[in-house]
Amino acid sequence: MADTSNMKELPETPPIVDLDAAIALLEGDDAPENICVDIGHATLLRADGPKGTQGLLQRLRGHRMILALSSGELTQKVVPMRSGKPDMHPDVAEILDALRDQG
Repeated sequence: MADTSNMKELPETPPIVDLDAAIALLEGDDAPENICVDIGHATLLRADGPKGTQGLLQRLRGHRMILALSSGELTQKVVPMRSGKPDMHPDVAEILDALRDQG
């Protein structure tokens, strides 16, 4: 029989979801703390920043907006990041405004 005294339990694999599903989960406060979002091109995002899931939600909304603007799409999916003044760096706001003006 194998000696199990040195065996370590691996952490639970976080659920990996796509961009739209992750935004829906985060907006509904149904996302687990260890959510992992596949945004394509072998890139995964997690809620590991200082603002946790709210910071992840903001980054995902911004990413979706940049994707829509860069592809020339103006769809109902592109919504303001939140009502009121967005909490983002002024340079980011300037870039997003420039992209929107080009469209």
